[in-house]
Amino acid sequence: MSPHGWQLPPPDDDRPTILAHARALAALHGPGPWPDGGDPLPDRRPGPAPLISDTVMDGIRTQHMLPGAGPAPTALPDLLEHALRVPPSAQEFRRLRDAATAQPRHPADALVHQLQGRELPTDRLRAVAVRLAAHGTRRQEVATGIVLLGICGDRRDRELLLLLGTLEELTLVAAGALHRNGPDPDRAVYELARRVEGWGRIHAVHHLRGTTDAEIRDWLLRGGYRNTVMDEYLAHLAATTGDLRAALAPDTVDEALLAGAGGILLALCAGGPSADITHYDDGPYVIDRYLVHAGNHPPDLGRIGVVGTLRRFVAGDTVRPGSGPRADAMAWSAAERARLGAVCDALTARTDWRDHVHRALHSDDPDRFRRAIWAAEELRVPLDELLRVHLRRDPYDSALWFSLVDGTADVDGMLAFAAEILPLADLATGPTLDVGLGGGRPEHVLDIVVSRLDQYPGKGWPLIEAALANATIRNRNMAVRALDAWPAPTAAAVAALDAAARVEPDRGIRGRMRALLRKWRT
Repeated sequence: MSPHGWQLPPPDDDRPTILAHARALAALHGPGPWPDGGDPLPDRRPGPAPLISDTVMDGIRTQHMLPGAGPAPTALPDLLEHALRVPPSAQEFRRLRDAATAQPRHPADALVHQLQGRELPTDRLRAVAVRLAAHGTRRQEVATGIVLLGICGDRRDRELLLLLGTLEELTLVAAGALHRNGPDPDRAVYELARRVEGWGRIHAVHHLRGTTDAEIRDWLLRGGYRNTVMDEYLAHLAATTGDLRAALAPDTVDEALLAGAGGILLALCAGGPSADITHYDDGPYVIDRYLVHAGNHPPDLGRIGVVGTLRRFVAGDTVRPGSGPRADAMAWSAAERARLGAVCDALTARTDWRDHVHRALHSDDPDRFRRAIWAAEELRVPLDELLRVHLRRDPYDSALWFSLVDGTADVDGMLAFAAEILPLADLATGPTLDVGLGGGRPEHVLDIVVSRLDQYPGKGWPLIEAALANATIRNRNMAVRALDAWPAPTAAAVAALDAAARVEPDRGIRGRMRALLRKWRT
């Protein structure tokens, strides 16, 4: 009951609330992270999930789009002000809930701005916000309640915001609300950040930029930047806010810090969607200190992989092929790069490091073998035969196929092996509109191999032939791309492509097939 007799009508929606869903997940899985970030929410419409979820779209908007003029004003501020002046009827409150549901997803600041200067009674506004957040059955209704709690909430709402924010669909607005309104916003956002691991982690950690809290800064360096999207989104923030330079300055560091530093350096050198090594003036010093500590610690597969990757980077290669920063294009002196490269070479040549990798590669433990692949690749250890042994046991392991296809020096042998292992006749089942996403299937292995065949014109015809008649759109696309690189077609290729074009259900692929046939016939 609010003062002066003002009160909201009782809840009248018998659909499951978003909060009940969050509570059920917490009971099953603890405080988080939760499987799939808490998806699907109970208000998801029947049918297949969208190709790009709202959570992913939020990430794209916040990380890759410049802020515009903001969404146009909506009816919600006026409905809200009226409801706070006069106790709303059930019908009026339903209209308010519908308006909250119709609010643009972002930016949340737009609603805050639209409510400024209205002198709304805080206790009543909080009552409405809690009702929307705690009893809402639609995600945007709940999100609007969370945004309002960022205006008027207090310490009483902290647990509600943390619980709802653990649903990664709502982490963005919950982190903003916790950061905007609370007695210790950094600690609240820090707790939320540890409960999520995808886009939610990215959204939450961005609110921790510049924190002076020693525990949070230490957590950022030891793994707080890690997420299931791309570590590159948070690596620079972790290195600067966490002060990686100072952390690596002592003569000794612990294993967890060294592992975290290695991951940060990998992400910075890879470049990508956020600030990277080109924006990090401490880069040469931090790499130097990392290498010193790496040499003082026992051999470790992950650390060997990091040092090998850093060796390529300082030599002028890109960490991610075809993209990313290059050390030889930065303001690092040639002498500095040569010195760091020499340190990397000395480490990767160490007998104890190479013996450690050799033992892991010949281990009976398949997981240990997989962990050793990266280190072995960086040490230029031949892997073809070992990879084939493991692929005979697990023929559709995508990671092993990537290593074989991208690392082999024997392309003909790799293609013959793929044709032997894959059930090519069973893969030529005829076209469908299946996109072909997801690993662990023979279709995906065929995709991995055929997608590289444009680099080897004229090779791999049995695989291309199967891909042309495969059910997945991606395989058929890759087959056409491979054939387009051929200097001249064979009669078998012309006949197979013509037959494929006649039955192709996807207009775009059908057009590419016919264009290639015209090119061949002219």
